[in-house]
Amino acid sequence: MLSMNQQVPNGAVPDMILPFRMPKEAAVAKINEFVRKRAFFAHPTFKAEFNADNVMGVYLPYMVVDLHARARLTGQGEHQTRTYTVKQNDSDETRYDADVYHVVRDFSIYIDDLTVESSSQRRDQTASRNSNNVINAIMPFDVENSVCYDSNYLTGFTSERRDTNLDDLRATAIVQAQDIARNRANATLTFYDRGVRWDDEQLQVPGERWVSAYLPVWLYSYHQRKSDGTSFCHYVAVNARTGKTMGSVPVNQRRLLLASLAIEILGIILFIIFGLVI
Repeated sequence: MLSMNQQVPNGAVPDMILPFRMPKEAAVAKINEFVRKRAFFAHPTFKAEFNADNVMGVYLPYMVVDLHARARLTGQGEHQTRTYTVKQNDSDETRYDADVYHVVRDFSIYIDDLTVESSSQRRDQTASRNSNNVINAIMPFDVENSVCYDSNYLTGFTSERRDTNLDDLRATAIVQAQDIARNRANATLTFYDRGVRWDDEQLQVPGERWVSAYLPVWLYSYHQRKSDGTSFCHYVAVNARTGKTMGSVPVNQRRLLLASLAIEILGIILFIIFGLVI
């Protein structure tokens, strides 16, 4: 028989856990501050029902990935050699000369502690149904401070189970790794002051290590009922290690429209005034 602290094949128990560091009171303050700054355009029903004390401490399932990769990028880069002005009808036109180079970057890279969501519910990024994307915006987590899984850390918090396989997550990890490799290559391109266009990007991964983890988030959720009968789930999330906060608040569309019109009208008035002065 398995105890709660034993590893099971379906991923119900992770390999490691990153404990909560921020207390609930601090998370409530962060969420209140986030919503208060957006209160003017918030929907009145949301403002009437909002209560940051309803925030929940949740351990979300992630896979933490280490990759040993080989990147090869090829493309064209331009280096400016001359700037000059020519007469074009009644105005001057600035023109540039540049040398074009074939650019290749081929290097090995070790990528440590990529974090990939492993809950199918949280991986649902459908913008018409929820604001799950805000959870990605509170990254990164200091996963290097994780400890071996112990169920005692779950006391007082909720948790979600990993319900995806590695095959479902590998493509996401590779995309993140490609972005990192591209940024690493871009840091070496200062000579090409007019930019580089990559025509081909290849990433081979001869070595990889996957570890399942629980990462801590303070999560406030609000279900907005739309006029068409559908609902949208808004989240305000707080990284329970760093305090970084991001979220989605239901918008008062009428007030937003009126404010946009007011700004547009003010812009027209100022344009007319300054146009007459000139």
